[in-house]
Amino acid sequence: MKKLYTLVAAALLATGAAAQNPTAYFMEGSTFRSQFNPAFAPLRGYVNIPALGGMNINVSGNIALDNILFSRNGRLVTLLDSSVSATDALSGLKRNNMLGTDFRMNVIGFGAFTDNHKNFWSFDLNVRVNEDANLPYSLFEFIKLGKENRIRDFGASMDSYLEAAFSYSFPLMDDRLYIGIRGKFLAGIARAQVHYDRFDISLREDRWAVLSKGTLDLTAAGSEVGTNPDSENFEIGDLKIKPTQPSGYGFALDLGATYDILPNLQASLAVTDLGFISWGKKHSVRGISTREAEFTGTTVPENSAEPVPDFDFEMLKFNQVDKQSTTKMLHATINAGLEYEVWRHKIGIGLLYTARVWTYKTRHNITGSVNFHPVRWFTLSGSYSLIDNRARAVGLALNLCPGWINFYLATDMLTSKHTPQWVPIKQSSMNVTLGMGIPIGKRSHRIAAYVREGDKH
Repeated sequence: MKKLYTLVAAALLATGAAAQNPTAYFMEGSTFRSQFNPAFAPLRGYVNIPALGGMNINVSGNIALDNILFSRNGRLVTLLDSSVSATDALSGLKRNNMLGTDFRMNVIGFGAFTDNHKNFWSFDLNVRVNEDANLPYSLFEFIKLGKENRIRDFGASMDSYLEAAFSYSFPLMDDRLYIGIRGKFLAGIARAQVHYDRFDISLREDRWAVLSKGTLDLTAAGSEVGTNPDSENFEIGDLKIKPTQPSGYGFALDLGATYDILPNLQASLAVTDLGFISWGKKHSVRGISTREAEFTGTTVPENSAEPVPDFDFEMLKFNQVDKQSTTKMLHATINAGLEYEVWRHKIGIGLLYTARVWTYKTRHNITGSVNFHPVRWFTLSGSYSLIDNRARAVGLALNLCPGWINFYLATDMLTSKHTPQWVPIKQSSMNVTLGMGIPIGKRSHRIAAYVREGDKH
């Protein structure tokens, strides 16, 4: 039983511990804003501080974190812990419990305006990690109650890669329309997916029977099966990787545009991460699990009167199959925004629709925001998001861009209820975006209210 606990807990914590932040979309002047739409540009050229130039962490799903994490004796435990009763563990779960995370860290970043103060180019080197999981209610019902079930389509996936990106944006139609494009060369670090099509548990007179059918697919440099690479059977814990070199390569595009419908009304549209990574055959490990097993017995955890099945999950072993190359699409995102400026560009009212394509489901967000920028080097934004018609989040964002620094911070965690470990517990998403850089070069002339007479630097 511990093997199943380990697999499910890893999926819960991997997807619940940690990326586009909708509040940051309207964070005027920030160097990160162009990641949502390559047609956007900051107020000035920049050089990011390595590793601190731009970090984005986001978690989203259809259940709140307090349905996964529980406080017991001053520590946080998952719902799988024996100290959490079945009633508490199951009360907040959905039929399908989906969680996903993005992580992006800028290693190197710089950009500048051309001589006309309107065309903008930039280069970025980023580390990206994406994780996604789907864990059905029936799985937890079996773990906590020992109830027989027909469990379908559960698993988790992860991919990590390096992204080297060059972007360029320019005006058309007398500066009413801006077009942006970002080309991205991708070097895959590692990817893995565990998925069970079926996991049937039934009670036959005095014994349990389990029929499972699942697959495991891993690609990473130095990947092997424990100390015996030639073994036909292996468990997840037997896998070893040494990602010292890329194990796949790919390419992606970000395409975006902004259009001034009226002098104070701007529409924006972008598609990001439109691309793929081809993962090589040489560094892959693949396994198939098709097993039928029977077992007897139950155990009663300490401080609980509820018995759970007590057996060794041999069906979680996989049979090695031939290696093969594979091509995986990235998790593409669509951003569509509308912003209306009032009071001589000092207040903006924005509306953003976001659709993010994940492995198990496409997630949709709608965000409304109010953005204050009384002077061109300062922006303060507040937002309210509706997430997949299931959850809500309040976000705050700040951007400072005086002549010597560009600093921004956006999050939806400040206003939420959280544990002493600073984990928000009453919402199904959390995100943090922050970065720091040094302004350089020419100032933008894209916003008429910010253009000063004789401003050439």
